[in-house]
Amino acid sequence: MSEEKSKDGPVVIKKYANRRLYNTQTSSYVTLDHLAGMVKDGVEFEVQDARTGEDITRSVLTQIIFEEEAKGQNLLPIKFLRQLIRFYGDSLQAFVPGYLDMSMDSFTKNQG
Repeated sequence: MSEEKSKDGPVVIKKYANRRLYNTQTSSYVTLDHLAGMVKDGVEFEVQDARTGEDITRSVLTQIIFEEEAKGQNLLPIKFLRQLIRFYGDSLQAFVPGYLDMSMDSFTKNQG
């Protein structure tokens, strides 16, 4: 899948009303499993609502996580999920994304 890396920025994936996902670089329909593979391969992509052009990447990535968890691939402990939910609307909400990014970057670097 590494051939899908774009020199002009992230690969654009269009999501249609019928929930189908279309890779505009390869001119083919893809699945959530395919997008998960692209993430694992380090391919940057952006998912856009085909009708509005709105960036819906976050919701699609969340959907991938939800489906993996539903398959029994439990990566996120219940305690962590509860803590995360508590941050919504909290005064610290703005700091959590940056903290999680830095923590995951550090964790990933220490794995290699």
